[in-house]
Amino acid sequence: MQKIETSAATLLVDLEHFYDASLWHFITMNCVDTGEGFEIQYFFAKYDKVDEVVCYYFFSAYDAQIPSIATLIPPAYLGEGEMVDMFGIAISGITKGMFLDQDSLQTPLRKGS
Repeated sequence: MQKIETSAATLLVDLEHFYDASLWHFITMNCVDTGEGFEIQYFFAKYDKVDEVVCYYFFSAYDAQIPSIATLIPPAYLGEGEMVDMFGIAISGITKGMFLDQDSLQTPLRKGS
């Protein structure tokens, strides 16, 4: 797997240059709470290559606003909704409540503040 570091500021531009829906399958996105902030990861697999996976990732402070990639990759809104609910990440245009009810434990996967 190839890991490519990006930033919240350059994520959309980097993915625009990289992502071609006819060549790459968007697998999933992931969030890791490091205890000091988040590592946000986006995984892609090449259609015609076995085991060719690329991960774009960046680190974010707990209180940072990050961009949504759903404008480039529409199915990403599901992973973004999950990260907003489970970790309390602020993602542009994504609101809380997709996966958790209002009376649920809020941000159950978040370690830090």
